[in-house]
Amino acid sequence: MSLDEHRNVILHNVPESVYYTRQLAVASNSGLKILDEQSPRHYQHWCENPDNDDDATAGLIFGKAFHCATLEPDKFATVYSVLPADAPRDLRRYRNAKRPNSDTLAAIDWWDAWEASNVGRIMLSAASYDQAAYMGESLRAYRMTFPGNVDLTGGELFDSCEKEVTLFWTDEETGIRCKARADIHNAEFRLGGDLKSVLDGSREAFARSIVRYRYHVQNAHYGDGYKTCGQPISSFPFFCVEKTAPFVVASWHVDAMAEERGYAIRRRSLLKLKRCLEEDRWPGHTSTLETLSLPAYAFYDAEETNA
Repeated sequence: MSLDEHRNVILHNVPESVYYTRQLAVASNSGLKILDEQSPRHYQHWCENPDNDDDATAGLIFGKAFHCATLEPDKFATVYSVLPADAPRDLRRYRNAKRPNSDTLAAIDWWDAWEASNVGRIMLSAASYDQAAYMGESLRAYRMTFPGNVDLTGGELFDSCEKEVTLFWTDEETGIRCKARADIHNAEFRLGGDLKSVLDGSREAFARSIVRYRYHVQNAHYGDGYKTCGQPISSFPFFCVEKTAPFVVASWHVDAMAEERGYAIRRRSLLKLKRCLEEDRWPGHTSTLETLSLPAYAFYDAEETNA
């Protein structure tokens, strides 16, 4: 399956290997963030060197586990496994020892049996396994009210949604191909949505996270995708759950001013990408010798003198 085969469509069951293929001329929310906040040169390198990514980092593995526990709890225990706390030491390096004692042989047998029963599963630490499970349970138990006074738990909403919905479309202004992959989509409520694991899900803290991680730009990117694909949404909420007990949940969507700002930043990013593609030039931070001013905080103590 090639991204170029489709025009302005919403697809299901697109393999991760297809969706996450990087192309300079196909704009994703993550790619636009790199291009706009770092430089076009960083974006070019990111596209052309995907194998340099540490895709198996603990954070990414945990993020997928959290999503699975929330959206597909029935699969969680079959996809992930945790090493029991009473597991013996892994002594398989002594398998060919001349005279292994009975404890060593028992440990080798235990590890062989454990690995055989967990083939294909992803290993998590006991702490990470429990954390992902508790976060998923908390999100699924969370109650929320939708327009029309429809009251649902998170689990009821998520189970009614399509998961990992993939959008491919062409941006009308720039002609650039775009893509997005929403965690959930519910046509009845006209919403897409994204799950977020956070340290602090309060109003003030998540507002800062929106700015820091450009979630308002993500809202704009996905919203434009749904609209261009013929299924406009009325909301793109972020369902966030805190990473520590009691795993408090909150659901937020950006207001009109934040949404307008998100669309403006996205437009700036796309126009920058369009120019780079047309000129086949991917500059770094500067192209000339430029003057640098210090940030305001560098002058806070300028008037202080020693007593």
